[in-house]
Amino acid sequence: MSHCWTTPQANRGYSAPGREKTTTLKDIEDVKKLRDAVPDLKESLEIGREGEPGHPNHWPVEEGELVGFKEIMLEFHDKCKQLHMEVMRAIAVGLGIDEHWFDNFTDVGDNTLRLLHYPEVKKDVFTINPGQVRAGAHSDYGSITLLFQDSRGGLQVQSPTGAFVDATPIEDTCVVNAGDLLARWSNDNIKSTIHRVVEPPAGDGDVYPARYSIAYVTISIL
Repeated sequence: MSHCWTTPQANRGYSAPGREKTTTLKDIEDVKKLRDAVPDLKESLEIGREGEPGHPNHWPVEEGELVGFKEIMLEFHDKCKQLHMEVMRAIAVGLGIDEHWFDNFTDVGDNTLRLLHYPEVKKDVFTINPGQVRAGAHSDYGSITLLFQDSRGGLQVQSPTGAFVDATPIEDTCVVNAGDLLARWSNDNIKSTIHRVVEPPAGDGDVYPARYSIAYVTISIL
């Protein structure tokens, strides 16, 4: 908690289980009621662009297994920024505009690296609490999101018919979600992806193991 998330403007630091409720609801009171009833079963550490004035990252003391953590995270943040730019160039080609049209909107790297942990949970939690999920259905706000997930499963995306389908983990790949800004930019030719994390495929025992993922949530400077 000494590295706790502080403000929406900074969007950096630790977010404890039960603090967030991802949803498509708009009304604050409706979101609060939903969060109190079936909170998301996750916690996260948010890392933004290093060196942004007034919005420092919250780095843990590097000892033991954390030695090198900051260097590795900043290197990965930069690699994801470069991949973001490359994907946006491909999208520009697909939209029939200049390949580098998005460059000036994406080259600063004001994006958020979310280290997500879904703790192990008893299977009966999902039976006792109808509607309980690890992360509620929602769309992302930026241009695209690069999502790196482990092999546990549970991620689903909404198809054009409205049904949710499994985004089954594939080794050495990442999922690319289109966000609200890209939908706006493309006049809805590219749809913002509604997605959620539900209970994973059933296995042995009465507990679902922990799930880990990393989401690189991209904004674009307008």
